[in-house]
Amino acid sequence: MERKNILQIKQEDGSWKHNLAYLGLLLAVSLATVIYLADTKAIFAFSDWSFHASRLEELYLNLKSGSFLTFIAARTFHNTGVASFLFYPYLFLYPWAFLRFIFSPVNAFYGWYGLVTFATAAIAYFSMKEYSKNSLAAFLFSLAYTFAPYRLYLGGAVFGEYLAVTFLPLVFLGIYEVLWGNRHKWYLLAIGGALIAYSHILSVFLTLEFAVVIFIIKLITSRGISQGRGKALGLSIIVCLLLVLPVIAPFFTDFIGQKLVSANPHITQTIDLGPLLLSSFSAQKGWKLSFLLILTIFVAWALLKSGRDWIIYGLGLFSCILASSFFPWKLLAGTPFEMVQLTVRYLSYAALFLTIIFAQETSALLGQAGEKSRRALICGFTCFMVIFTFSSLAAYRDILVSETIEDMPKTSANSTQPTPFKLLRNKNYHNQFNYKILFGEFDYMPKVARTSVKKRHSLLRHKAYLNGKTLNLHPLIKSNQITYQVKSKKAAAIDLPVIAYKHTTVSVNGQKRSFRRGSRGTVVVKLDRGQNTITAGYQPSPLFYLSIVISILTWLVLISWLIKCRLS
Repeated sequence: MERKNILQIKQEDGSWKHNLAYLGLLLAVSLATVIYLADTKAIFAFSDWSFHASRLEELYLNLKSGSFLTFIAARTFHNTGVASFLFYPYLFLYPWAFLRFIFSPVNAFYGWYGLVTFATAAIAYFSMKEYSKNSLAAFLFSLAYTFAPYRLYLGGAVFGEYLAVTFLPLVFLGIYEVLWGNRHKWYLLAIGGALIAYSHILSVFLTLEFAVVIFIIKLITSRGISQGRGKALGLSIIVCLLLVLPVIAPFFTDFIGQKLVSANPHITQTIDLGPLLLSSFSAQKGWKLSFLLILTIFVAWALLKSGRDWIIYGLGLFSCILASSFFPWKLLAGTPFEMVQLTVRYLSYAALFLTIIFAQETSALLGQAGEKSRRALICGFTCFMVIFTFSSLAAYRDILVSETIEDMPKTSANSTQPTPFKLLRNKNYHNQFNYKILFGEFDYMPKVARTSVKKRHSLLRHKAYLNGKTLNLHPLIKSNQITYQVKSKKAAAIDLPVIAYKHTTVSVNGQKRSFRRGSRGTVVVKLDRGQNTITAGYQPSPLFYLSIVISILTWLVLISWLIKCRLS
């Protein structure tokens, strides 16, 4: 690139007008994408949709009744009191829940979808801008990253991972600043890591894998790490831990040593490397990269010059291999690495690293063009990405407007039938909550609750056991509380269809009672003779509330310090 063009681009990069223009384009593309789907006035319930929609519904109903915090599923998940909130972050579901107070269920979802999409685009833009010091590269990166086929797939139902992808650019910018760039910006790593932890715990584990690999590369290439950078790294880790204390505290107070199980910790599905690469030339969203990134893999190596770019390129290739069956996953059987479950999760990281290379090299080529030509090419690429995104979503939109796919039918309130792949509209949106959640209904339950179909179905059908008899109970629900009315001919113990945790609370006729965990991992409590009102709820450990206070104070101190540094 000629020196004149480099100076010209750097002058443009310093203008807030260029940032505003690029963000305006990103907002326009985000809105176009949302409108393209929202215009159907339908949602397709597939994959993890029923799990997250049920969590959202619980949160919304609790907010509606005046309870801000949710710990257990009392209204959804078949009223089993499972701790799908205690151990799975839900902070970023609040905007969706608040939108439910304003819009219909379908429009509230698409409003939230649009917010997350633009947030991803904006964070990607500013992260790449900070890294490359090039607004054009940042814009190209943001478009290609935000509207990558795999991320579009996640946006249909896999919301934990979908949210985590929003903050990946910020985390890896923080890693770069601490290890190679301006170590005084260590706070980027702390904030990015915290935001991922607020989104998806498994993504924290995956991100740590890459962070360790990058740290090892730093040690090898730089023959160690300076004391200043080591302190910056340690400070970012400490602050990040303080910020995420409310997320990790329940695992110490209620999970460890309690014989609870989460998702199946095994590799459940992989994809061959060949089909993974070839399918990327198809426009549809799914388990694939975009064809732009495949071209980057085969072409960019000839353009790379700096060692830093070669590292990023190598990490992108390594991510593709990890995402496929080409990597010898069988050798890691029985290790914590199997927690990934679906190896295609690594496609988010492949997209991140390869898009950096794509944006840098493409912006360098565009930088050689004149100003008018460059603007025309930018507009052309923006239009191309809109068309590409619409093409990626076309097959999914066809499902939303299909006349052959049925709307979600009604079912009984204690159905054991899994949520079917059907269409949801405002008129039938609530039908989904009577079905068994397709993936995740029994996550975070005691292991004994999942040992047989009979036990699992007894929970879904609200079956209690008293005096050798089976009772079908009807719960009375409040936020984080489940109440039953039971009449007993004599004093006896009842096994309720409510999961028992370390900090579960039980009262009988208004009096607090001790309880034990039964053979289903449920609450077993003694009843008095006659009519009994039994309430099972959850009261967090004082450590949880302390962790919230510490986290909020850490955020306030960090933000105040950043403002002070900015003004000084």
